[in-house]
Amino acid sequence: MDIKDLGVVTNSQPILVSGVYRSGTTFLAALLGAHPKLRSSSSTIKFIRFCLGKYGDMTDSENRRALVEDSRRRVNKRWKLDMDAEAIISKANFSSEPSYALMYDLMMKDMLCSASPETELRWVEKLAVQWSGIPVFLDMFPNGRVVHIIRDPRDVTASYKYMTFEEGNTYIDAAFNCRDSMQSMMQLDSHYSDRVMVVRGEDLAESPEESVSDLCEFLDLDYSEQMLDVNCLNTVGEEWSNNTSFGEKFVKWPRLTPRWKDKLSKVEVMLVEMITQPYFSVYGYRSSGYFPTKSDWNAMYEVFDDEFLQERFSRWLTSGLGAEGYRTDPYDHEMKIVFPERITSLINRDKKV
Repeated sequence: MDIKDLGVVTNSQPILVSGVYRSGTTFLAALLGAHPKLRSSSSTIKFIRFCLGKYGDMTDSENRRALVEDSRRRVNKRWKLDMDAEAIISKANFSSEPSYALMYDLMMKDMLCSASPETELRWVEKLAVQWSGIPVFLDMFPNGRVVHIIRDPRDVTASYKYMTFEEGNTYIDAAFNCRDSMQSMMQLDSHYSDRVMVVRGEDLAESPEESVSDLCEFLDLDYSEQMLDVNCLNTVGEEWSNNTSFGEKFVKWPRLTPRWKDKLSKVEVMLVEMITQPYFSVYGYRSSGYFPTKSDWNAMYEVFDDEFLQERFSRWLTSGLGAEGYRTDPYDHEMKIVFPERITSLINRDKKV
């Protein structure tokens, strides 16, 4: 769908939180949600992934209704959240230029900001592994901003290894996702340097005051000490304090102690470092210094034990590109959970054919 068909909303200043899974995206969303002028959500509507371009022309009122009602059902099923569907649809109906951008803005404001109508609030949506949609977001919202978080790819891989339902060695895919994330952000920075900010999770953990000050300046917000109080961190949807692969609940500011030395093998570490270079070094991460033996090379080969990982590896070798995405399509995964009757209908239709 052409960007002109998605619409533009100029009177809103939303913020998109972006990054790889297990990199601190949920924490960053909650951190922003602690600011008095912001209201934040984590993996709720996920508009770019689940809505954008999937409901036809937004000048059609029935298409708008389908988008809103489906979105309401998803956030209610997944997070016990609600939206006033009729109020959103009514506002859209009064618009002279209904569009995807308008529907995005109306739904987020209704879900996050309607409880404080007397206060001018900005909404924040966290959406992981969708950085290819950042230019579209910025085009839809000329006054919008994006904050993208990066974390040591070895720690991302270690965390994913211990917190994924994906099969086999899929956790190694984190290296390809981290590469694409860092590579993409370097390209985006040259086009949207004043509207896209990259933060390192390690910097947030080690220098919270400076990091929060930089975030507020970038987002044109007054500095707020609330953002340094873990009791004020807030986001609807995912709970940041429980979002860890290693069992403990965060009750104080996370330190992001490196875990890869204990959680990854030498072979896994070398693979992650190779795949993510040179961006690994550009973003300030230091190599382990490991050097592979002959047996290590054989062990690396064995890691790519299925077609999915072999395809990722081949793409990297031949083009230097990483990857954005999961083995299991999150769209299909969530549709099966929220709309099982639609999946059943499709299966029955295929059987008849």
